[in-house]
Amino acid sequence: MSESTSPWAGRRVLVTGCTGLLGAAVCHELFDRGAAVVGLIHERSGADIFAPGQGGRVHFVRGRADNVFRLHSAMAVHEVSAVFHLAAGEPFAADRGTPAVLDAVRLYSRRVPVVAARPLQAFTLTGHAEPLGGLSVARFGEVFGPGDRKVFRTAPATALALHGGEGLPPLPDGPVTDHVFVRDAARACLRVAEDVAVRGPGDYPFRSGWVLSDRRFGAAMREVFNGAAPTLPDVAPPANPLGWAPETSFTDALQETLDWYGALARTGGRARAAA
Repeated sequence: MSESTSPWAGRRVLVTGCTGLLGAAVCHELFDRGAAVVGLIHERSGADIFAPGQGGRVHFVRGRADNVFRLHSAMAVHEVSAVFHLAAGEPFAADRGTPAVLDAVRLYSRRVPVVAARPLQAFTLTGHAEPLGGLSVARFGEVFGPGDRKVFRTAPATALALHGGEGLPPLPDGPVTDHVFVRDAARACLRVAEDVAVRGPGDYPFRSGWVLSDRRFGAAMREVFNGAAPTLPDVAPPANPLGWAPETSFTDALQETLDWYGALARTGGRARAAA
């Protein structure tokens, strides 16, 4: 979609967790569609991942995702028209960030869509009067791809081990999880936000059909690393909401992930998030 035909062109969007795996991917999708990003960051480190070619389209605001005053101030000063709440928070029972974001939006404008990403299983926000009031939820299994600096996770640990000549790390063989490439997950988040104007807030599970255990996922990465086609379970493509489907093949998703961690290993940890 070109900037001239994008519903995001010229808009300013608040993104919490903008330097994380999914948050950074959502930012890059917004940049590609002509939007500007107001990124809430707790620390300045990591903010340079947006430096190349963004042309002033990112504005950083320092603060916490559970600070209603700071959130409301950022929304009002920058006149944002949507919020993606992607900051990693506490377990759901102790989540203070999501209620704070919703409270800030209610003070600012109830017409602003708020989208959060959550696991496929349902959740509730205890101790809050309206658990999902005004909130749209995009649900995923395991999100993977370039830019994940949590090296204990399956994709980073496997890719770094392969590039280091160590072979596969020890990985559990169960349970199985639906894996979603991060750029496809980011597109799903934008699709949810676009749908709010039509149907109002909703709760949407997205599945790629790439259902694998950690061990099998690691083996698929090794297959691609060695130049072979990865093996996937023979299952029918899952039905997904909002007309969403993965745009990146499993092979390409694994190859992009491997390439990014190869660059990370060569540059001593200075690789940027995938644009």
